Amino acid sequence: MNHGYGNRRGQRGGGRRFGDGGSRWDGGAGSSGGGGYTRSSEWDSREERGHGGERRGGRGKHPPHLKGREIGLWYAKYGGIKRSEAERKSRAVVQMDEQREQHITQLLNSVQRDADRDAHPSTSRKLCLPSSYFDGDDPPEPQNIVKVPKIEPKEEKQENEDELGASVKEELDDTDLEYLFQDVVRIPSLDEELKKDLQKKKDNARYLDMLELVRLINANQVLVISGETGCGKTTQVTQFILDDFIERGMGSLCRVVCTQPRRISAISVAERVAAERAESVGDGKSCGYQIRLRLPRKQGSVLYCTTGIILQWLRSDPYLSSVSHLILDEIHERSLQSDVLLTIVKDLLTVREDLKVVLMSATLNAEKFSKYFNNCSMIHIPGYTYPVKEYLLEDVVELLGFKPQHQDRRPRYRRGFMHGQNVRPEKEQKEAEYRESWPCFARTLRDRYSDSTTDALEMMDDDDKINLELIVALIRHIVMKEDNGAILVFLPGWDNISTLNDLLMADQIFKSDRFIIIPLHSLMPTVSQTQVFKKPPPGVRKIVIATNIAETSITIDDVVYVIDGGKIKETHFDTQNNIRTMTAEWVSLANAKQRKGRAGRVSPGKCYHLYNGLRASLLDNYQLPEIQRTPLEELCLQIKILKLGPIASFLRKTMDPPADKAIELAITHLVDLNALDRNEELTPLGFHLARMPVEPHIGKMILFGALLGCLDPVLTIAASLSFKDPFFIPLGKEKIADQRRKILSRNSRSDHLTIVNAFWVSPKEKKAAVFTLRKSNIKHLLAAGFVNSKDPKDPSSNVNSENEKLIKAVIVAGLYPKVAKIRPNHSKKRPMPVKVYTKADGKVCIHPKSVNAEETQFHYTWLIYHLKMKTTSLFLYDCTEVSPFSLLFFGGDISIQRDQDQETIAVDEWIVFQSPARIAHLVKDLRKELDVLLEEKIKNPRPVVWNDRGSKDCAVLSAIIDLITTQETPAGGPRRGSQ
Repeated sequence: MNHGYGNRRGQRGGGRRFGDGGSRWDGGAGSSGGGGYTRSSEWDSREERGHGGERRGGRGKHPPHLKGREIGLWYAKYGGIKRSEAERKSRAVVQMDEQREQHITQLLNSVQRDADRDAHPSTSRKLCLPSSYFDGDDPPEPQNIVKVPKIEPKEEKQENEDELGASVKEELDDTDLEYLFQDVVRIPSLDEELKKDLQKKKDNARYLDMLELVRLINANQVLVISGETGCGKTTQVTQFILDDFIERGMGSLCRVVCTQPRRISAISVAERVAAERAESVGDGKSCGYQIRLRLPRKQGSVLYCTTGIILQWLRSDPYLSSVSHLILDEIHERSLQSDVLLTIVKDLLTVREDLKVVLMSATLNAEKFSKYFNNCSMIHIPGYTYPVKEYLLEDVVELLGFKPQHQDRRPRYRRGFMHGQNVRPEKEQKEAEYRESWPCFARTLRDRYSDSTTDALEMMDDDDKINLELIVALIRHIVMKEDNGAILVFLPGWDNISTLNDLLMADQIFKSDRFIIIPLHSLMPTVSQTQVFKKPPPGVRKIVIATNIAETSITIDDVVYVIDGGKIKETHFDTQNNIRTMTAEWVSLANAKQRKGRAGRVSPGKCYHLYNGLRASLLDNYQLPEIQRTPLEELCLQIKILKLGPIASFLRKTMDPPADKAIELAITHLVDLNALDRNEELTPLGFHLARMPVEPHIGKMILFGALLGCLDPVLTIAASLSFKDPFFIPLGKEKIADQRRKILSRNSRSDHLTIVNAFWVSPKEKKAAVFTLRKSNIKHLLAAGFVNSKDPKDPSSNVNSENEKLIKAVIVAGLYPKVAKIRPNHSKKRPMPVKVYTKADGKVCIHPKSVNAEETQFHYTWLIYHLKMKTTSLFLYDCTEVSPFSLLFFGGDISIQRDQDQETIAVDEWIVFQSPARIAHLVKDLRKELDVLLEEKIKNPRPVVWNDRGSKDCAVLSAIIDLITTQETPAGGPRRGSQ
């Protein structure tokens, strides 16, 4: 039984098969039935697959009749057999001392007697969901939605529905839900007051321009508005809807909610609108955003919030009954949440005929949104920006007389192999078209540009990397020969930003105080990011180096020059191999247009695109929608908790449905996690996971941290995995940061425990984001009954928080089956880093930023990891060395087998340990009791009373914690107070 896992499949993931079609791995556990032992654990390297055969020819010598290549194949096969046998003999031994063996035997006998006496209910692995569990909610209704009266707020409902969504990192409180649950009634006195305010604004020349727009909104239930950067759609449309209601004497009935893709956007736009209306933001005025004390008045108002907030509201009020106008902004970005909300809103319109929906998009794909909403009306708002002159790569090279240096001379195909590129078929087709068209394009270049420019372009075309030396030369040209104005450089990732910053700081020109260089990336602290909005003193030029966060999320008003690196980092999900890939892809036309628009806000600007004319002609119109390139587990839980019907049926109604394989894989993972039952209904565990602001595996880790009394460190680990790398990397000090990370690991061989250690020695301002996520996670735990206090450091929730070994076991509970095997490198000459293998992929690499990347000695042969992603290689991110007992108690199904002369115990039949049969049976029985206990705790959450030594809960958990703690060899010096 799997505590909260449900029935587990022994073989997972369907890894690719090679060679003769035999088993992918050799050696290990077989079926749990009696009799002989079958080699099927699949834990041998790729070169050993499919090898077996006879050992002829004497001791380690090939048979004499073999010749040439046959001899090499024989030795390869023989080496594989020897390695398999050596691995079998080196399996870790699961054992316990005689005193503990007797104690656990007595404990199990006592528990089983109590179970018989109390007629303990069935311990089926299925977690049946009692109807009372959902706080009085009815079971999911059929898809035919019937209009119902507006939902009234209830105190009990509010307390429990007030939790965080499965895919947004913001916190709802009672004040926020109070805004949602507003009885909208006409207030004549407020109407008159609002009308007087409006009279003051009518002198604005743009007021008349918006009258036609307001007329269209009033005449249509859905309207698509497309507009260029700077046209004012985000700040003006909301105001004119409100002002129109005010002018008609119905201002108190108007409640406009406008979504933004990111929190920083919602805040900055709300502040700008409030300033235009000569008001403070929030504080009961006409405009605010979804943060406590920044909410607007309850009626006659505009609220800016993230898309995720609306998805959370829909749990409490599926009809958004108190919202008069819903504006979905930046929908062309096609984020996962916005696509889901579009689908929900499309269905909602059939029952909320009074709801007005406005969709705001960039110009390139506005028709697609109109078509999705049954060919609804569209209107285009022209931009009010200054003209921007655009340059392509050939223009830049000609302008600078640039000659590239240090080009990679290897053939393109070999570079691609060495860089581990994983090109998708549609991208490969574009590249083939590009290569085919290049000779003709090169001839046209020679007609229009100098020979040196054409030669330089041909050299640069052979290198996929962004040429940072070219960007430095271009920045130098701008500061020396162009007028004043800030420079905004778009680059795909932190490595490029860091390197460019180093190159600029090494240039004598930029060392003076006449320049302010600001990197803008999620790795940078929020305090640093706010510097981009400040205008520098006269005579000082600002240079901002940013990712695509500066395309739409923020507006830097003083930018005049934009350098578009032409690349953007995209995550893709390979459903065939169940891995994520992150690569720098060419931007879309939509990206390029947004970047250009950043340059013309205060004066005529210039935009330098660092790709040639041929590449520009082959750019996609827009990026692939996120729903088609990311794992769907969180989304599936969101669909179930919003009661939107069968997962696949709902997803097929989206604008661009994900692949059936991706849907199937997500559902399978959630069933394995026991978040869904076999009928695709939420289990009690799934219900909790859907309400937590983290991905399902991390949510499960948090629940087990609460149940096992180590909440504080587990909340820190979960927050860091959900947010970003907690190690802020100072520019130019990457090596120092890596050394500091190693010191903070305290020889734990765990990235997760390193994060915990780092958290407590970090300055308070650098812990703000982690604190926020810790707070939002514990809010659900408290409301559900898992803890007694909202304080993460409450002693009753942290009786075991100093036990590193238990914390590692809780990490296993959350992240299993993300397990990798360590194979030591027995080099006699010098210590070498270990080799690491996963069941589905063969050999993989530990990411260089991990504290385990250069480790040569481990106490155990298993790692648990958070993420597997392919960039230049297939890397494991955030990994921790784990012990056999951690895997046995918190991993998959346990089976007991015999392998030749060896008695073994296995997890999911592929993680195999040596163990005497009597010990193996004790462990398996104790695991069954743990599963029953945890299943009950998930169904009916309540904290464990750790000082009640007579309770079954405390007795079982204490015995397991004792085994994990005392039977594990210490990994380095103990952390403070470690048991």
